Amino acid sequence: MISIPKVVSVLSCGILLCLGLSTAAHAVEETGASRLASATTIKGELVRIGYGEYFVKGQDGKEVRLTIDKKTQMMGQLKQGDRIEAKVNEQNHALMIRQVE
Repeated sequence: MISIPKVVSVLSCGILLCLGLSTAAHAVEETGASRLASATTIKGELVRIGYGEYFVKGQDGKEVRLTIDKKTQMMGQLKQGDRIEAKVNEQNHALMIRQVE
């Protein structure tokens, strides 16, 4: 038979673990939001798609290379010729890319 102190101990450890994980998840959400808030916005036409890279012709006519990875938020199915808006960090790593009309 399981003693009551063991059950209480296991349950309290589980509750503390859940509280710790929820705090960590909240901290990750805040970090992601602050990254987007401090990002630069690039708008233009998607001219080429390479492995891990998107090439965008900006409104000033210059071509910009954006690096993407599995952390990049992709909104929609993008293809060559689409008008896009991208939030990038100072190394031109795309944090978020979406199609615009």
